Amino acid sequence: MVAAKSNLSASLEDYLEVIFNLAGESNVVRSKDIAKLLGVSKSSVTGALRVLKSKGLANYKPYDYVTLTEAGQAAAAEVARKHNILKYFFVNVLGVDSDIAQKAACKAEHVLGPEVIARLLSFIEFVTRSSKNGYDLADEFKQFCKNRSQSSNFPDKEISEVSDVVGLNEVKPGQKGRIVKIIGRSGVNKRIADMGVVPGTTVEVQRVAPLGDPIDVKLKGYHLSLRKEEASKIMVELVQ
Repeated sequence: MVAAKSNLSASLEDYLEVIFNLAGESNVVRSKDIAKLLGVSKSSVTGALRVLKSKGLANYKPYDYVTLTEAGQAAAAEVARKHNILKYFFVNVLGVDSDIAQKAACKAEHVLGPEVIARLLSFIEFVTRSSKNGYDLADEFKQFCKNRSQSSNFPDKEISEVSDVVGLNEVKPGQKGRIVKIIGRSGVNKRIADMGVVPGTTVEVQRVAPLGDPIDVKLKGYHLSLRKEEASKIMVELVQ
């Protein structure tokens, strides 16, 4: 019987991964070795192995060596693959300490689906290609993090900047804001994009109707009438 991998808990995936790794090192997997690596009792290991056996993922008999079935090998290999991708990303792209990355990967591998893992692989490839072309994106990011941590007043500055970001619908007539982000996929996105407006563009609120709808704004020499709902999706940083 082959169990669907999606039916496995994070704990059972950990057992599969440990068995998989131990088998690769010595070809002999014992319950006490599993217990030692996972930091659990032998009785817990026994219970987990019985569940894995019932799911058709492991071959187990009391006082005997543990092996994985073909289905168990495939499931364990996928867990190990995700773990390795995540750890590589944390260490080599984000510059996280290896021990911290190891623990983070152990947690993240159970919740990230194939779509996220595929994107991470693509990003790793992108960073690697950039490095080969003479632009080390990962190294620049690490330097950015280093400089950021050395700036003692950065947290206060960051909080101050975030607090000044509001929806365009909250900006009063005569006030200006610099577009930071456009949320969602409303029709206003296309209208603004067609006008060549991107984050960083300054917009001035000209007039707001008595009930707050519509809102007339000026940007790049254009006048644009926005519904209140549309304006609420345009996040701006107030400017003098």
